[in-house]
Amino acid sequence: MIMRRSLAPTTVYLIMRGINSFAFALVLTYELAYHTVVVGLTPFQLVLAGVVLESMTFLFEIPTGLIADLYSRRFSVILGILLTGCGFLIETLAPVFAAVLIAQIVWGIGFTFYSGAEAAWISDEIGTERAHTVFLQATQIGQLPAIVGTLLGAALSQISISFPVILGAILFVLLGGGLCLIMPEAGFRPMARDQQHTRAHLLQPLLASVRLVRIHPILWMILLLGIIIGLCLGGFDRLYTPHLLYNVKLPQIGDITPVAWLGILNGAVTIGSLIGTEIVRRNYRTSDQRVMMQLLMVLYSGMIIGSFVFALTGMFILAIIGFCLTQSLRNISRPLLLIWVNQNAPQQSRATVISMYWQSNAFGQIIGSPLLGWVGTVASLPLALAIGTGVYTATLPLLLFARNRWNRAEQNNPN
Repeated sequence: MIMRRSLAPTTVYLIMRGINSFAFALVLTYELAYHTVVVGLTPFQLVLAGVVLESMTFLFEIPTGLIADLYSRRFSVILGILLTGCGFLIETLAPVFAAVLIAQIVWGIGFTFYSGAEAAWISDEIGTERAHTVFLQATQIGQLPAIVGTLLGAALSQISISFPVILGAILFVLLGGGLCLIMPEAGFRPMARDQQHTRAHLLQPLLASVRLVRIHPILWMILLLGIIIGLCLGGFDRLYTPHLLYNVKLPQIGDITPVAWLGILNGAVTIGSLIGTEIVRRNYRTSDQRVMMQLLMVLYSGMIIGSFVFALTGMFILAIIGFCLTQSLRNISRPLLLIWVNQNAPQQSRATVISMYWQSNAFGQIIGSPLLGWVGTVASLPLALAIGTGVYTATLPLLLFARNRWNRAEQNNPN
């Protein structure tokens, strides 16, 4: 009989995020290189794989968010991590486009199981206010494993590009199994179910979230922000690797291959993210929504500048600076956006609201990625990346509008 011994929720969350960071650094740094070099996908096929992934997010975020809200957030997190690992393993079984697409389906469904449930679980276990600090702490703690994973992946990629992906996939499967033994769930309070009205009950959190979005202006602005971000970043994530490999002339230094350069660059991004997150943690009050919106505006402005530089310059140094700036600021902004969503989501439907954000992001990627992939195939990758960045500039007026609305609401309700 297997004995289960739960650890403190914060400890489990930090362990989970640390291993996640290590495994994702192994997989995601080299997965697109595997798709590009080994499988030989075109830019359009690359974004098509991304569309399949995001379609799974779009279709399954709300149903899996409901499972997390109604039954068990612990179960949802564990199942999602296991499916993620299985998805990554599938695409390494055969270097063909069909295997890549099947992998995106499995990984996409797995992602929806833990995307909202992970944050909702820790918020339930330790409280929303403490969770804000833990989100940033987890981001920082995750940076070192990410650096190690990226550099280890660079070494493994010298042998075979698929090795980092395989190792990362195995780690996800082991993590899911380990969480079965150590992950507690004491703070979760599922809604009371009327067994005779199960169907109506299943829709209750979703309908409540839709009503909240309709009457709460900040929430619908967050969802619109998710669409805009998805329109841009879905194409960027799929196209920056071939742009680095084929348009930016990565220097040959000793035995360092172009694929290994991806690991070095992502290691630099991780260090920049660590420093930036520490600056935010020490100097800004993230419990203040006004501060959050101002921070996001600054970070997104820097991302836009860096992305334009990366897309439009052919010079190695400038392109690398633009890439590292864009990705570092993006990593810093991600937990801040999650905190902002949490601040506006009620406890009982928090996982569903977070899932709605990811669904809006997926919707943007489904629309934007094929168009950017088509431009990258028939015209050029720099043009596709620049167009995506142009779309991303729409986040700034939206955040400014959200901040103004928040300021007016605070003036009207000073207490």
